[in-house]
Amino acid sequence: MINMNLHQATSVTGGTLIGKPIQFRGVSTDSRSSCSGKLFIALKGDNFNGEDYCQQAIDNGAVAILVSSTQDIIGPQLIVENCLKALSTLAKTWAKQSQAKIIAITGSNGKTTVKNMIHSILSVSNQCSATQGNLNNEIGVPLTLCAINADDKFAVVEMGAAKLGDISWLISLVDIHTAVITNVSPAHIGRFGSFENIVSEKGQIISTLGKNDCAVLPIDDEHFAIWNNNTISNIISFGESVEADVSIDSIKHINLPIAGKHNQVNAACANAIAHSCKISAIDIQKGLENFKPAPGRLENLGIHNGNTIINDSYNANPQSVKAAIDVLSEYQSPTTLVLGDMAELGEKSSQLHLQIGSYAKQQNITHLLTIGNDSKHASSVHSSENKHFDSINSLSDYMHKNWNSLGTILVKGSRSMKLETLIEKLIEPETAS
Repeated sequence: MINMNLHQATSVTGGTLIGKPIQFRGVSTDSRSSCSGKLFIALKGDNFNGEDYCQQAIDNGAVAILVSSTQDIIGPQLIVENCLKALSTLAKTWAKQSQAKIIAITGSNGKTTVKNMIHSILSVSNQCSATQGNLNNEIGVPLTLCAINADDKFAVVEMGAAKLGDISWLISLVDIHTAVITNVSPAHIGRFGSFENIVSEKGQIISTLGKNDCAVLPIDDEHFAIWNNNTISNIISFGESVEADVSIDSIKHINLPIAGKHNQVNAACANAIAHSCKISAIDIQKGLENFKPAPGRLENLGIHNGNTIINDSYNANPQSVKAAIDVLSEYQSPTTLVLGDMAELGEKSSQLHLQIGSYAKQQNITHLLTIGNDSKHASSVHSSENKHFDSINSLSDYMHKNWNSLGTILVKGSRSMKLETLIEKLIEPETAS
């Protein structure tokens, strides 16, 4: 992780140092966690001010603080105009000092799964760091870069976009060795205004690549040709198509610990990234077979009171919900899809929820149970075997009373729906009636 003295940090950020230019190792933005030996960075937001917690950070081991105004504490202080900008500058400086080859991943779906897959592959024989959780925004990416170890050979960095310009900003922090687009769908279209804007934004990740760098691109995506023509780098394609440089056929001998054809495509993507890093076939197979799916992403929780429960509650958009329905349709009837709202779809939300309801019906999903506001549109076109609920408690009560008729249950919804609380209720030992 970042290892720097305050004199150097002052120089690169253009700040003012009060106190001794001591050494710090690592940064923290959370005063509640262990800050031992670290520089505490007091970020500000609409509902919080990190400068209110500087003393707590010192009490938890921070050796210095980075703030926008002088604080009444004992210890070195680095005063800067903007703490987030200073964090980004420190991260950029550290990333350029490291020897790690940067793998940057974006896309509407599959970013975290691909990130975890390639991290598992690279870690078989190499020192490698990666984004923790989904720290993929303007704060998370700098924190990820600051966590790169001096002896890392690779660093896998997930990059998300909440608005136009986000990807351009994030890639300005690093020199990318391999840039990856997993796919593009209308996820968060409400933020971007149009699907074309999403395509353009995701495509920015390959915009700075040189001729010796690599772009890993989804050949099945209708925008593949556009991206292919917009970079001078080496292209490695992946996907279902046999024309892909790495197709799903190439991983059929690998025992993936996660279901779904879309995850076979994710594995092909990780395989393609591995090729860009000159990783052996043995390491690729071992890494994919040892890969641990992240919680809440098609996580098979096993059989509870006779029913299999699949937790896919981490997030949801039209493409990922259809992929989840495909997985559920492979199970023996009866099957139950519990669907929360797909958030941030803008004016197309009703239409896209209707499409999901129709798709669930087409794939012969027995029961569709919905919760939220727009998800009721999915219920309306499914079948008589659907119910809409206004609260998790009422949904949970219904499921408990009708447990024996539900069969395999898959729970899916956007983060704002907090369906992990439903999962907790479903796996309690006394749930079945």
